[in-house]
Amino acid sequence: MKINNNLRTGGLYTKRPYMMQIEEKGKLDYITKFDYFLMGTVLMISLIGLVFLESAMENMYLDGGKSAMLVQIVGLAAGVVIAIAFSFADYYLFRVFSWPFYAFNVVMMLSVFTPLGIEQYGSRAWINIGITTYQPSELMKLAMVLVIAQQIEYIEKEGGMTVKRGAIILGSFLLPLGLVFLQKDIGQSMVFIFVFLVTIFIGGINKKYIFTIIGTGMLAVPFVWKFAMNDARRGRLLSFMDPDKYLDYSYQLRRTIMAIGSGRLTGEGIGEGTMNMGKKIPVKMSDSIFAVIGEEAGFIGCLIVVILMTVMLGRMIFISYKARETFGKCVAAGIFAMFAFNIIENIGMNIGIMPITGLPLPFVSKGGSSMITNYMAIGVLLSISTRRQRGFFSD
Repeated sequence: MKINNNLRTGGLYTKRPYMMQIEEKGKLDYITKFDYFLMGTVLMISLIGLVFLESAMENMYLDGGKSAMLVQIVGLAAGVVIAIAFSFADYYLFRVFSWPFYAFNVVMMLSVFTPLGIEQYGSRAWINIGITTYQPSELMKLAMVLVIAQQIEYIEKEGGMTVKRGAIILGSFLLPLGLVFLQKDIGQSMVFIFVFLVTIFIGGINKKYIFTIIGTGMLAVPFVWKFAMNDARRGRLLSFMDPDKYLDYSYQLRRTIMAIGSGRLTGEGIGEGTMNMGKKIPVKMSDSIFAVIGEEAGFIGCLIVVILMTVMLGRMIFISYKARETFGKCVAAGIFAMFAFNIIENIGMNIGIMPITGLPLPFVSKGGSSMITNYMAIGVLLSISTRRQRGFFSD
């Protein structure tokens, strides 16, 4: 295997076998190497999310949304602690525990089909954990990325693709994808597909294999349309192409566009949105939170959120590019893909350029457990970034 020429010998980073740690214990200055840029950007997005989420929830609960906000704040606080803790861990550990982590999440995904599982918005994809609900597929994406990145690293070490490695990579992707289809969660299935393709592309998998996978997937589309989607989901996709013809299914789309348009340049004011306060924005705490931002903060508020999201995604790309070895590059790229698809799809479906799929806006939409899982992914990125090659606001 070729070792990155930038790796140092005799210091923090050494030429090590694949399954050994990235760093030598006690050699890393965490305070100076910590990625304050990424963490600061994510925190700004999260705090903006709290402001508009409080506005969206105010008239949706008997207590004015205070209990729900408490769950969100606790989720944020716990997520930040977990992210910082992960940043201290050598990301070699995530590779070592990738399979147990994957197995655990498969079990969690299967549990939605037990009495623990609950159905929301036409999908049986959540578990009731008392004070909130948990969607196992969120963390399953990270588990899939870790396993695939590990296998790609083995392929590099062994000098090429083997039937064994190919089967493991495909299997680790198809198993959660199949479970997501059984949950009838088309939005999440699209995320899994995108994350998988980005991860194997960055991992240098031969393009003929990638195009073969894409071609096979395209052949499966008619079967997905017929058997994996109900009338409501088919109607949503059709209404995206012709909103006036499918009025029943384009209701959410028309309302979100109307709310964003009514905000104009500076918005109607936080907590003063006419459609928000009148409960005229469907699923406004999750799918349509961007519409609340548009109505109450206007074009300027939307632009600030888009810029911060873009900066965050750009930082993730940089971390992948600067990662010291293949595993880190693939994991960072996969996490980037997870967030990028959700962000583009959520904002896009609120302004009418993407079909409505029910995907939340990361760090902004309601969900304490979702906030924690998002910050877990950020923690893995922080670990990779702390041990990256230098550059981009660091020595």
